[in-house]
Amino acid sequence: MLQTCINQNLFLYAMIAAGIVGTWCLFWSNRFYARAIRDLSRMDQPKSKWTIKVMENKKAREALNNTGAFLRSQMASGRSAGISLLTLRQGSLNAPLVVFGLTAVSLWILYSYQYEWSLRIQYGVLGCGLALTLLLIRVCQDYGGKEEILLDGWTDYLENCMPAGTVQKEKTAQQELRLNKEAKNRVPEKTAMPSDSEEEKRIAEVREGIRQSAAANSRFAGMMSPEEEKIMREVIREYLT
Repeated sequence: MLQTCINQNLFLYAMIAAGIVGTWCLFWSNRFYARAIRDLSRMDQPKSKWTIKVMENKKAREALNNTGAFLRSQMASGRSAGISLLTLRQGSLNAPLVVFGLTAVSLWILYSYQYEWSLRIQYGVLGCGLALTLLLIRVCQDYGGKEEILLDGWTDYLENCMPAGTVQKEKTAQQELRLNKEAKNRVPEKTAMPSDSEEEKRIAEVREGIRQSAAANSRFAGMMSPEEEKIMREVIREYLT
């Protein structure tokens, strides 16, 4: 069966297919980063669907406590050609590994069944050359560097370059949140002291009530002298305060 695969060039076709898949993943990954980086200079009119989505998600939130975490979560949800960016990057890395594996297996079969050297050289040169080319292109595209550029650009925009109205709205929301927390933790203040006129009015009411209780027919009528009445007023005043 292994000889049949070699005779029908199945391993050769599999290596070419893996190379095509790897190239496709590299192309769409690079396209995503290129469009997102270009949008950093035209935030008022972005063209990338990912940039538009990030702005919509940002407007849906009143404030950001961690800008870096927000941007990294949005980066993880990026898509290109309908496929997740993380899947594309993983595919661009796995493709050359698959090509290397197919090359090693095909060379082992060619050596075991003693095929001619020209066929061995053909498989070895094609497989190794294709895998190394994919790895070289991936290194040159520098996905890590492009991701850092996006994170730095978006952080600068969100913290320093957002429209004044949006920034003011976020500050107002943060102030309201802080005031609400302070109001919940605040100890109720003591009731305000009554004014002098109110105090005199209350004393007069209490004194009048005492006088009515000490009516003419009562045995307590006329018992309070002016000095005692003064003392009573002081006691009432002290009680009210």
